[in-house]
Amino acid sequence: MHQPLAYSFTTDAVRLSGALVFNAHPLWRQMLRRMPVAQKDMEIRLDMAEIDHLDAAGLGLLLITHDSLKAQQARLVLVRPTGAVRRVLEVSGFATMVRIED
Repeated sequence: MHQPLAYSFTTDAVRLSGALVFNAHPLWRQMLRRMPVAQKDMEIRLDMAEIDHLDAAGLGLLLITHDSLKAQQARLVLVRPTGAVRRVLEVSGFATMVRIED
């Protein structure tokens, strides 16, 4: 069993931990409401080093967030995804849509 999604805000990123899966949807919406309003050329950085599981629903949440930011002329940046999470991002093609930093 995976840990539920958790988040915290740091000075330069949103630090995520746990599983980014279907059940994370309500918390994800809460997190988005608490984030600063995206402005032109702004980067929203998600620190994914502690995400231990990412499924199709989690990819969907990332895609919706990416599309919303793009419409506001802002960008989503994924920071430090590791292991299987990084492989899911690469195999799904998501890694070609957003910048991934190690």
